[in-house]
Amino acid sequence: MRDGKLKKYSTIFLVLLLGLTLAFIFSNSMESAVESQKKSETVLERVWILLEFVVGKGNVTDHLVRKLAHFTEFFVLGLELSALSFLHYSLKRSIYFSLSLPLFCGLLAALTDETIQIWYARGSQVLDVWLDFAGICVGVGIVFVVWQVLKRRWKHKC
Repeated sequence: MRDGKLKKYSTIFLVLLLGLTLAFIFSNSMESAVESQKKSETVLERVWILLEFVVGKGNVTDHLVRKLAHFTEFFVLGLELSALSFLHYSLKRSIYFSLSLPLFCGLLAALTDETIQIWYARGSQVLDVWLDFAGICVGVGIVFVVWQVLKRRWKHKC
C-alpha cells in the first residue's frame, strides 16, 4: 500500500514538473528576438566566468550561451520524461519501450519548440533540434544508468 502511494505522489510530482519545464521551454520560444537576446545577455553576464574556465578565455559568446541553454533545457526534460517512463513502464514492458517513449516525446517537444519559434518570427534551426535531442538523450541515458544500478542493488538485497 505504501509503495502505491509513493508511486502516485511521484507521478503527480513528475507530471507537474514536466508541465512547468515545457511551459518554461515554450514560453522562451514565444519571446521576441529582442527579449530573447536580453535574456541571453543576462545569463552570459552571470555565467561567463564559469564558462570561460571550461572553454577558455575569449571563447564565451552569446551564441554559446544560447546553444548551451537549448541543450540544458532539454537535458532536464529528458531526466523528467525518462524518470516518469521508468517509474511506470520498466517493470511491465521491455526496456526498449521505457527508453523509446521519452526519446520520442522529447523529440516531439524539440520539434514543437522550433515550430513555435517560426510562428513568433524568430526563425527555426535544425541544429537546435539536434541540440535539444542530444540533451534529451543524455538525460535519458543518465536515468537509465541510475535505474540499472538501483535495480541491481535491490536484487542483491533480496
